[in-house]
Amino acid sequence: MKEIVDHVVYYSDSLGMNEQELPNLVSILTEGKIALISDSRPRIASVLDQMRTVFHLLNQSKDMNGKRKLTRLHLHTLAYQAILTQKGSDWKNTMSATAKASLTANRHVCGSNWINPEKAKLLMDDSFSITAKIEGADKILLKENRPVSCWSEDEFDICLAPVLVCTEVLQTGGGGDNISSAGLLYQL
Repeated sequence: MKEIVDHVVYYSDSLGMNEQELPNLVSILTEGKIALISDSRPRIASVLDQMRTVFHLLNQSKDMNGKRKLTRLHLHTLAYQAILTQKGSDWKNTMSATAKASLTANRHVCGSNWINPEKAKLLMDDSFSITAKIEGADKILLKENRPVSCWSEDEFDICLAPVLVCTEVLQTGGGGDNISSAGLLYQL
């Protein structure tokens, strides 16, 4: 994993990963080793904090020597998608990208071009905190008529969408690649 960070991650301006890869990346960057345990259903606030940490750690170097600044981070979990972009970056259409990635997750796993609500369920909570580091931090409510939530922070623009989790799984292999590329496509 350290070699991947040294030879790939530092030279990438956009990263896509799942809920196991994110804490491992944070652990490599902060402790030099991978985390042996990761949460299969991580809390949104904790994940958002980890995403911010990755941004700060990868972008703190003054001497870039061919390395690129991270400007986009896409996290896909079973329950939700989150895309964090650096303010002022060239990444656009983050809301559409997050929605597309979320819908692709269901379609890929169910093996269908159509989403059947009878074969899907939501695992995401009705609301979530934007950080676990501040007691009483702002909460965002999931809205049925606009399920992709987007907000701006000092350095970042963030969008988060629930996933309609497929309950009749046809395939899981290649899911992460399909989800990441679906989100990326809308931002190029």
